[in-house]
Amino acid sequence: MKIAAISDLHLDINRDYPVMEALRDEVEESGASYLLVAGDVSEDFRLTGDKMRKLDESSSFSVLYVPGNHDLWSPEPDRFGIDYIYSFFKDDERCLTGKERGDGDVAFIGDVGWYDYSFGNHCRFSDEMFEKMTYMGRTWQDGIRNPWTRENKGRCSLQLEGIESSLERVEGRKIVAVTHMLPIREFTVLDARPEWEYFNAFLGSLRFGELFESRGVSYSVSGHVHYRKEMEKNGVYYICPCLGYYSEWRFAKGHETDLGYHMKASLRYFEI
Repeated sequence: MKIAAISDLHLDINRDYPVMEALRDEVEESGASYLLVAGDVSEDFRLTGDKMRKLDESSSFSVLYVPGNHDLWSPEPDRFGIDYIYSFFKDDERCLTGKERGDGDVAFIGDVGWYDYSFGNHCRFSDEMFEKMTYMGRTWQDGIRNPWTRENKGRCSLQLEGIESSLERVEGRKIVAVTHMLPIREFTVLDARPEWEYFNAFLGSLRFGELFESRGVSYSVSGHVHYRKEMEKNGVYYICPCLGYYSEWRFAKGHETDLGYHMKASLRYFEI
């Protein structure tokens, strides 16, 4: 079975580009049976759900996704709270939150995941400093737009418990785990910019990777960091296939506004 994977479509930020059309065309041409989307489709849960439904209904492949932190931001906080939005995703048949999907001996599980500061530099920063979610004049926007940040470690533990329950229910099958947050340190920002010694704390948790490696997960798909990386580690093949913001494409000389180039570069395929 051929699987396609991508993350971080950011349809609202990339609104000037026909992202969904380009995505459908590329995956159709590949002959993949499934497309996995690892979160951050948009900043409005209704748009995210609608775009995933329309893509699924108009394609020969099946679409499965998890929400990202942007998908959980409320477009109308007084009307739609975080519990309402998270329940919306749990009720969406195409979303892996709170459920497992599969085909034969292959099982797909996942959820947004969260962060517990384990990727931050604990030699320089305490948990109390991470909890402020502000450093060098910059504020991590979840701290403003998602109430989960009042208890990041607790929320991360709840996500781990839910994902572990799913893993128990699909034990013995070939498992593909999808999270928005990162499960391994190797996918964090490892360059010399000092601010990322702080902001890496909000990219995921080491415990997701440890869980996947202990429970026989075959593939892990994640996003969030806007990198395009893949590697094998302790029996798990990790994939980070982010499209990212159009403003970040400028680093690809000659392809600064070429959606087709970046769609091909972002999509990852694997057989299971």
